[in-house]
Amino acid sequence: MSNFKPFQLPLISLLLFTSVFTRNNSSVFASPAFLRNNQTFSRPDPLRHFRLYKGGYDIRNKHYWASAAFTGIHGYAMAGIWMIFGLGFGSYLIIKSFNGGFHPFINHPRSYYLTCFALIITFTSIAIIFSSLILVANQSSLHRSKNLMATILGSATTMKQTIEIVMRSLIKIQTFLKPYDTDTYDFLNHITNQMQKETISIQNFVKEAQKASNYAFKTIYIANFVFVTANLVVLVTGCVVVLFHWHPGFIIVIIVCWILTTVSWILTGFDFFFHIFAGDTCSAFENFEQNQNPESNSIMSILSSCSNSSNSDKLMAQIGYTVHKYIDESNSEITTLAHKMIQTNEEDDDSFAIERICDPFSTAPNYIYSPGDCPQDSVQIHDLPNILSTLTCEKNAPAEICKAQGRFFPESSYGKTMAYIQSIEKLIATYPDLQSLAGCTPVKHAISDVALHQCKPFKKSVKLLWVCILTLSIDMVILTSFFIVKTYMEKGKQFSLCSIVPRRLPC
Repeated sequence: MSNFKPFQLPLISLLLFTSVFTRNNSSVFASPAFLRNNQTFSRPDPLRHFRLYKGGYDIRNKHYWASAAFTGIHGYAMAGIWMIFGLGFGSYLIIKSFNGGFHPFINHPRSYYLTCFALIITFTSIAIIFSSLILVANQSSLHRSKNLMATILGSATTMKQTIEIVMRSLIKIQTFLKPYDTDTYDFLNHITNQMQKETISIQNFVKEAQKASNYAFKTIYIANFVFVTANLVVLVTGCVVVLFHWHPGFIIVIIVCWILTTVSWILTGFDFFFHIFAGDTCSAFENFEQNQNPESNSIMSILSSCSNSSNSDKLMAQIGYTVHKYIDESNSEITTLAHKMIQTNEEDDDSFAIERICDPFSTAPNYIYSPGDCPQDSVQIHDLPNILSTLTCEKNAPAEICKAQGRFFPESSYGKTMAYIQSIEKLIATYPDLQSLAGCTPVKHAISDVALHQCKPFKKSVKLLWVCILTLSIDMVILTSFFIVKTYMEKGKQFSLCSIVPRRLPC
């Protein structure tokens, strides 16, 4: 009787794949910079003496951030000019007052007062309208920003959960193989430790990224909200001052409006930078969605299995080949052993047959996982333990009785064989998760969702925010100027309560 060779599964190939895979996937979330677009920019970089930044979209690169932030220079410059002009104008008025004050103001026609009042009311109304629009756009941009980040961080969490599922399966395989294969057990233990580190790394990244993104988005939201709220209060106060003709109140309103206008221009530049960043980000997502070939267009700063689908296919084909070879050899060994152990009569030779183990993978070269293609009379992997127990010949049982009962499998090989059967069963059950991880499916689905459904409304809300704050800034410059004119016109004049034109003084 020939010795039966126990089921031998080349798990080292699987584990080598797992090791390579986990290293590749760790880079997806080891840094916030998991996206990169092949599009290059040409923007002045203030960190390099305003030399042009020629790089692409890379949120790890401080020069990208500096060049993107510099796009809001029109707002920052206007804020600086307005502030300098205000300081100069204020200094001039102070010096003038110390040198004898101003000459008496002339009496203007009634139409001047009516026109100035109408212009102040008009531009105040415009300011109120656009302040309200800013509140709406600000709330919308915060909501859409959070949704976008939740989608991306959600994919990171899904990757972490999937790795944990695979890790639990590998730990289970460790338990099966520990009594029979210490080398594989030690290697599996090393891999699970590495995967544990990866899950901790992803968890830390999600926690830090969520905290940082929430802080950034809330800062933008609060800055715009506080400014608009303060501006609305000042606008209402300005209207009251105009109606009551309180001259000191005009001075206070002008000073506060000047400060708020400066802040408005700063926010205009900052919101424009936010608008540019949103456009860069969405362009990167959309570009990747349209062309996922990393050789011609790569935005994912990750290694082979995530950034190169051909490598992922090769790795998964290696897994398929491993299982396919195992099942093919097992079928051959079982059939050979059965024929040797069961010596049938000559007339029964044609009637002897044995069911084959289901091979859920196709043949070379792709070894695609397709469990539905197994023949109906094949034995499923999960059925093997029950079948094997009925075919195992007990150690002390006579060989003749085993042959008569069709028990041709030696008990001495039962334990080790069962360990490998259960290992391959776990592997096949985990294969869809491995496939998902190898192709970075959660990340790619998140990118597709952002590119197809979230980017357009996100960019629209951010652009609306910038347009409204820009319009409000221009309006505030004009309105502040009319407040100055109004103050000039009413200096030394007497008005009835809520009147528009001054009272006529007696001769």
